[in-house]
Amino acid sequence: MKPTMLTQQLGAPLNNQQGAVAVTVAIVLMVLLGMTALALDMGHALVARNQLQNASDAAALAGARALGVIYDGMSGSLTGYTLTSGQVTTVVNMATLAGGDNQAAGVTLAVNPADISVGIWDSSTRTFTPTTVLPRAVRVITRRDGAANGPVSTMLASIIGASSVNVTAVATAQLNPAGAMAPGDMDAPFGISEFFFNSGFGCGSTIQFAPNVPGNAQTCAGWQAFDISPPSASAMNGIVNGMINGTYTPPSSQAGLSTLNFTNGNMASVWANMVTLWHLRTQNGPWDAQVPVYAGSDCTPSGAQSIIGYATVRINYVGTPGDALNAANCTGSNPSTGCMSGVVQCNVFEGGGGSGGGSFGTFGTIPGLVE
Repeated sequence: MKPTMLTQQLGAPLNNQQGAVAVTVAIVLMVLLGMTALALDMGHALVARNQLQNASDAAALAGARALGVIYDGMSGSLTGYTLTSGQVTTVVNMATLAGGDNQAAGVTLAVNPADISVGIWDSSTRTFTPTTVLPRAVRVITRRDGAANGPVSTMLASIIGASSVNVTAVATAQLNPAGAMAPGDMDAPFGISEFFFNSGFGCGSTIQFAPNVPGNAQTCAGWQAFDISPPSASAMNGIVNGMINGTYTPPSSQAGLSTLNFTNGNMASVWANMVTLWHLRTQNGPWDAQVPVYAGSDCTPSGAQSIIGYATVRINYVGTPGDALNAANCTGSNPSTGCMSGVVQCNVFEGGGGSGGGSFGTFGTIPGLVE
């Protein structure tokens, strides 16, 4: 039976709807395909970025370690020191080699020398400032873009016109405040309270280890017997004698973990040997003693004190009771009191030294990542 005109008219809307559904399905499939392509290629780019980050981290650490090796061969305060062009080249070369040991998205990386900088990292503002004047940080950018190594090719996103994507990663490593001392590094039997540094004193300031003057933050320090317990004048005498004749090696120490034993009171029996030690240490130049910084504000410390960092002090005077120079060199001294003072040094680099201590002017030569 032939369809009547009525049935043809009734079937027309159905045919129209089938055509609309087909168009809708096609559009949805294209959108889903595009989203799938984008998700796959985004994942591929993220993997490449993680690989670039590993390369940047390795390159920055290698460059900062090279910087540490340079400083490790120098002594005393390096304030104002400027790297030579050869030293900068050494840092760049080490960073380049370390970065080149990595791949990103199947490509062995080359690091542009222009993407390697030495400078200063400001942890409070999280900014890097390039400079060759006493830099402590190295910043490295690794790339998969038109400037180096080529962009990362996409797999499916080319369907929507994106045939490649640029990917970069940045890392900064720096030489941090010293966080550890190896056996023998702490070569003087005294330490400084963090209160000294919190009271406006620091690098370039005079610190008076003895005598203590109540209310004077510049004398907030104390005698310490390292790991010997109980600490006493007798123990201190044995330590100083051992330092003189080479039979005593101070123990290792780590900021945040170690405690050292402090003592105060009558140290008259120790002074003569301290003067001998001072003369021995200054035979061939200044005595730059590395000393612990203990937590708290106790200016007459006694017993175990938590160590939070390390400072370097140039010991410029040790006087015995009755020394006529006492009054000119030390605050609050008198003929019956021994005197010992020095100047806290800035920008001293301790070989090894680790990281993690408070910022008291002495830095380690083993770098850590900061960005």
